[in-house]
Amino acid sequence: MQFEHYGQSEGLSQGTINDMVSYDGFMWFATQDGLNRFDGLTFDVFRKAGPHSLNNNLIQTLLADSRGRLWVGTGSGINIYDRRDGTFQSFFEAFRLHHLIERAAIHKLFEDKRGRIWIITTSLGLFCFDPARRTVRPFFANDNTLVSGCVKPSGEVWVVMLNELFRYDERSGTFRSAQIRQKLHTNSLIRTVFSDKQAHLWVTTSEAGAFRIGPTGMATQFSTRTTPYLTGNDVTTGMCDRAGRVWLGTRTGGLCIYHPGTQQFQYVRHSRYSRRSLAEDFVWQLYQDHQGIVWVGSSSQGIDKYDPQRFPFGLIQQNDEAPEATLPDNMIFRIFGQGDNLYIGTETGGAAQYSTTTGRMTSLARLVPKSVSAMNNETRVITADSDGQLWFANWREVAQYDPVRRRARVYPATGIRTQLYTYGALALTDSTGHSAELWIAGQGGLTRFGLRTRQWKTWHDLPALQAVSAYNTRLIYQPVRTMVWLGTLGNGLIGYDLTRRTTVSFTDKNGLSCANVRGLLQTGSILWVGTDCGLYQLDLRAGRVVRHYTQANGLPNEVIYGILSDNQGDLWLSSNQGLTRFSPRLGRVVKNYDVTDGLQSNEFNTNVCYKHTDGTLFFGGVNGITYFRPDQFRPNRFVPPVKITAVSVFDSAYNPNRQQLTLGPRQNFVQFAFTALNFSNSTKNQFQYQLAGIDPGWVQAGHRRTANYTNLPPGDYVFRVKGSNDDGIWNNRGASMVLVIEPPFWGTWWFRLLLLLLLMGGMYGLYRYRIYALQQRQANELTVTVRTQELERQRFAKELHDGIGANLSVLKLYLSALGSPGMSVEAIRDRSLMVLSSSVSDVRSLVHDMHPRHLHEQGLAQTIADMVQLLNESRQLRVTYQAQNLPDTLPEAVEINLFRVVQELLQNTLKHAQATEAMLTLRTTPDQLYVDYHDNGRGFDATRPNGASGGNGLLNIRQRVELLKGNCHITSSPGAGTSATVSVPLAT
Repeated sequence: MQFEHYGQSEGLSQGTINDMVSYDGFMWFATQDGLNRFDGLTFDVFRKAGPHSLNNNLIQTLLADSRGRLWVGTGSGINIYDRRDGTFQSFFEAFRLHHLIERAAIHKLFEDKRGRIWIITTSLGLFCFDPARRTVRPFFANDNTLVSGCVKPSGEVWVVMLNELFRYDERSGTFRSAQIRQKLHTNSLIRTVFSDKQAHLWVTTSEAGAFRIGPTGMATQFSTRTTPYLTGNDVTTGMCDRAGRVWLGTRTGGLCIYHPGTQQFQYVRHSRYSRRSLAEDFVWQLYQDHQGIVWVGSSSQGIDKYDPQRFPFGLIQQNDEAPEATLPDNMIFRIFGQGDNLYIGTETGGAAQYSTTTGRMTSLARLVPKSVSAMNNETRVITADSDGQLWFANWREVAQYDPVRRRARVYPATGIRTQLYTYGALALTDSTGHSAELWIAGQGGLTRFGLRTRQWKTWHDLPALQAVSAYNTRLIYQPVRTMVWLGTLGNGLIGYDLTRRTTVSFTDKNGLSCANVRGLLQTGSILWVGTDCGLYQLDLRAGRVVRHYTQANGLPNEVIYGILSDNQGDLWLSSNQGLTRFSPRLGRVVKNYDVTDGLQSNEFNTNVCYKHTDGTLFFGGVNGITYFRPDQFRPNRFVPPVKITAVSVFDSAYNPNRQQLTLGPRQNFVQFAFTALNFSNSTKNQFQYQLAGIDPGWVQAGHRRTANYTNLPPGDYVFRVKGSNDDGIWNNRGASMVLVIEPPFWGTWWFRLLLLLLLMGGMYGLYRYRIYALQQRQANELTVTVRTQELERQRFAKELHDGIGANLSVLKLYLSALGSPGMSVEAIRDRSLMVLSSSVSDVRSLVHDMHPRHLHEQGLAQTIADMVQLLNESRQLRVTYQAQNLPDTLPEAVEINLFRVVQELLQNTLKHAQATEAMLTLRTTPDQLYVDYHDNGRGFDATRPNGASGGNGLLNIRQRVELLKGNCHITSSPGAGTSATVSVPLAT
């Protein structure tokens, strides 16, 4: 019986276990320093720590009642655990009922079949609390000798004092004495009472062992002096498990387990040589959980856990406590079976014989002289011939051993030494079924010894084998009489046909890509090959490898040392990472086992394995031998509850039992911790989780029990987690929690709605502003047009008044002078015609200024050229004019307004600038027309609104350019001439 131990080094708060219970899927342990909750791997400790915590750190008793409450009895009263938020309530807070049990030291709590809670105090007697009626009844007032109580399968309530046993009478509502002293015939103090499945009461005592009281009242005593006996008379605790066995814990003798079928005890004690034994022999508490696991609470060393499914493997190792069953050395190099005996070769202890029926170990090295080196110190090679004689070999010799007479005979090796190690041997039989030769494999190749001649032989008569006899050969395997297989290191697999005397090699050319062969097993037409590169499936009929299995196929390690087949047809593979159960039918790994399952070690040795006729498999490694019966393995069918155990946000803890967690926008770093409450080999529980809204599928977490999420965007999420037990049985319902990350204020719906309204309002305001701007622009354009026209009318009126008006006045004078003696009619006529001709010329010039007809006929460039030519001919101003890439036609508005702009520039230069030269250029780009103008006149102060003259010329220019939606830039200063650049869009 092997145990797992949990103490303070594993997180337990204190080593004295006062009580144990399973609640909400967890295991709970009462200690002298707090309440411990255990999930199979880690402990969470609850202590007194202010409001809504325990009222005392001394926890003396625990009860998980039928209504889903956890009762905690302490040195200062009762606490009720609230699993919704992980806090504790006082008796008054839970039931709104004041009573002295709120502050009494509680010794024991138990529940009867009517749901009543029985409360044993240390000094105030017994109380019965009925939660349905909210009443408390006292019994044995102020008694301090009450120690225990129980409920029989029939529903009877029994309590014990140190000196008496009492039964509760439901009719009278009182307790009646069982007169136990008259039946036990002892003065020993009573420790506890419990019931078994046969309705027997078991009463344990401090000095007289335990008593079993039958329905008739007859008492049977078990002590150190009875048969069957106990290992100690101070029986501290007891329990009946699901199978009906009675467990008794003693103060000094460990455990005594009573089997009703055989009426015998099984004894379990502490051993300083075994880490899987009880931590100590002082057993204080016993409890069996819903998985059938038995928890043993000790007096000072914490908890021992017995899991009947946990350690299906047996061990053969060195054991100083049992010299008759101890290995001489734990490093195992060979296991060879003959009948019910195993012959074991070790590294430093020589050879040993182990009886599978009695478990007795005999050192063969002690039975033969030390000169028989093949059986002393290092023993790697053991085989047997057809006569039952054992043969041992090393590089020095072969030794024949008679297991009946226990005598050895040595045949030294001849010739030059060629190897340091020998690895295996095979006694070949001839056609008559008798062994004829001994083939020995080693580091230096194959050697050959004749069993009839007792002489060493060469390979000259077997040339096919002579060609490979120098290969480093690790094993020799003969599955059938006609075929021998050689597993080599460096040269792959070689098969030798004894009938044809030919060899066949398997290397990378025919699918065996690994040159190092360590294990072989033939099943039918399939040869399974264990190598340093995994497991190969070789089809002997096809003569090639058909499958190759590696870690990618579930193997824990690719160095396959040994291969055995069980009675169900599964393969068992040994490696550097334990044992693997492999199904050839399914073509996959069924389960991997390691040292935590009870193996001798994770590391095994090459071809050190043996199958007994009863189906027991033996594998040897670096720390002894592991053996087991595969047909006795029982899978773990328990579906574990899955719990979210912790939620952390930036190292701040939140209640993991809540249904929804709402966080602020900056609280977006979240860690979830979870567990699967399977207490059988909990380290191999597996998990899958998903945060819906983030993870597209389930995350395969393996054995990892945490999930981290960073920089989560605002939104609603659901975290889900599923868990399995160690055999891959999943709880697909799992556990879940809704997670809400609130958005910042600018990400809320109301802020977005407000922003949308503001945007719509802004767009509407912009629209209204645009309409207003267009209206204003149209009004300005109309104003400019009207003003320009008004200026034109004023200029036209001035021209008419100053020019034509003056001429008409003169003409009037001339006409009024007709008949005057001072002027002849001819003179008046000539002068009148001259005035009329001048007036006609002025009218024509004025009409031309208003709308030059050449613009329509010749275009802007040529019209300006004609005007420039007239100016140059007048010799008043020398104008240099260029027109670059002007289109043939321009919009009429552009032509007339630019013509007026140029005309205004030239007129201003003639009238005001006193310039002698001017430069005028018209040029275009794909979308603009430019007018560049410069004169060398006297200039003016450009900062004045209307230039130096104070007239309307510059204003007319700017207004016309504005009508064309263009730009006008005029620069000038006194004495520096005037420059102007006008640009207008061609699309105008």
